Amino acid sequence: MPAKVGLLNPELTEGFGIMRTAKTASIILGGLIFSLSGLVAFAEPPDWQKATAAANVARQKGNYAEAATLYQQALEIQEKKLGPACPEVAASLNNLAVVYQEESKDAEAELLYRRSLQIWEKFHGTDKQLAASLSNLAALYQDERKDEEAVPLYNRALAIWEKTGSMESPKAVSALVGLADIFYSQGNFSDAAPLYKRTLAIWKKTGQPDSSDAATTLIHLADIYRSQSEYEQAEPLYNRALAIWEKTGHAENLELAATLSSLGDIYRSEERYSEAEPLLVRVLAIREKAFGSDNLDVAASANELALLYNCEENYAAAEIFYKKAIQIREKNLGPQHPDVIRTREIYAAMLRQEGRKTEAHAIEVSPMKVQLNSFQKATN
Repeated sequence: MPAKVGLLNPELTEGFGIMRTAKTASIILGGLIFSLSGLVAFAEPPDWQKATAAANVARQKGNYAEAATLYQQALEIQEKKLGPACPEVAASLNNLAVVYQEESKDAEAELLYRRSLQIWEKFHGTDKQLAASLSNLAALYQDERKDEEAVPLYNRALAIWEKTGSMESPKAVSALVGLADIFYSQGNFSDAAPLYKRTLAIWKKTGQPDSSDAATTLIHLADIYRSQSEYEQAEPLYNRALAIWEKTGHAENLELAATLSSLGDIYRSEERYSEAEPLLVRVLAIREKAFGSDNLDVAASANELALLYNCEENYAAAEIFYKKAIQIREKNLGPQHPDVIRTREIYAAMLRQEGRKTEAHAIEVSPMKVQLNSFQKATN
């Protein structure tokens, strides 16, 4: 058997990272694939290395079942030729776990990540590989909403990257964002904000300030400031995120629409109505195109415009959009849903301001009947 060399060279880990991300509620699934080239010295590539290379290609094409079969083949060859507890086996266990995670086979992925970690723990000089597998398992737990299990794993991985001077690596940044997103989802803004700030600083330093991930991070940080009514801090962050979406060709992106809505809300709160209106009109158009005219997100946009026009005392315009919001919400939620009742109450309060007390009372005491064709006529 050819002689083995230990996985001791930190240079090996700098080029093997492929981070898999999934954007639902801005959550990162870290899937780091390990490249096995250079781990063992052979005159010719062994069978397990060929299988791994083919698996990497299959995974990149989205052929996860094929990739899993090939990673499994590589693993079996390695265990037979190199033994069951060597770094090469740990890498293949990690790789197979990533594919299982992508196939939503979470239980199988967890077992493989844990086996991989047990092996990495035994070898000196494999700290970065250990950190990557820790981060992968943390991301799996995060996807499963097991935040209490994910947080200490992220923290341990980040401590390793910090110690090894690797905090600017994509793998470490992915873990930073993953941990920040957990805190953000929990409303723990005091812990989330510094992590987001550090992430943005790293991306700026490494020449990656305009990625879609950067835009999402900017939005989350801006959301934190907006929740604390720190509008002067939030506004430029939202605008930076919007510039990234526009630059990267996502002018009708739903995340862009949410950002426009948040910025419009700031402008409305600051009585900058003329600046808010075109943003909120654009949000409504994007959502109608994406979801159709009867979607609840469209109702939310209509309600935002109604509130804006109400604040401007443009009651005729506000009435059109209150009716639209009520009509959509009644259709989707039923006339007695709290959201429907609340919208009717706000609409009725506006009518009272206009001196239309009889109409206001009628709207409050019974479900409002708004026909779609009457709304369409009003807006034509």
